[in-house]
Amino acid sequence: MKSELTVPLMRISDWLAPASAMPPAELAPWLFDTGSMTARLRRHNDHFSLELLGHHQQALTPDEQALLGVVTGLRREVILHGDGGPAVLGWTLFADEALVGAALDQLGEQPLGERIFGAAPASRDCLQLARFELVDGVGESSAVWGRRSRLYLNGWPLLVHEVLLPGLARSSQS
Repeated sequence: MKSELTVPLMRISDWLAPASAMPPAELAPWLFDTGSMTARLRRHNDHFSLELLGHHQQALTPDEQALLGVVTGLRREVILHGDGGPAVLGWTLFADEALVGAALDQLGEQPLGERIFGAAPASRDCLQLARFELVDGVGESSAVWGRRSRLYLNGWPLLVHEVLLPGLARSSQS
């Protein structure tokens, strides 16, 4: 299934429960971390930035509908950059009502993780992992791992996807 992302990415495995997935050992700490990916990237990098790719309406797949309780939603896409360049491709799906209800309309280029994991502990459930094929600008492809989980902001469910890009390895080595 081809994603609707701006970045050329295709999921090549089903979404798997963590116990069924076998990611490379060096990625496991990133994929299974229960905290904020933004905070983890900041800890492992001298330089961090967020690139907002955009947002748009999207029809949700049946499994996304079950997790969010809506048929269509909004999608916000970002790339988190570290010392080694693009480190994480992220997209979040949420109900239209959450835009105002969770103040997501005021997020701008602030990382969502900073809002969700702000002062109070965040609630996360439904963690799943999948493999993806990422095609770069010159037609080369590589297999990468990602995770998705449901997080809540002001009571609104958000389905957060985070795909670990090759630049993550360069960032986490520094």
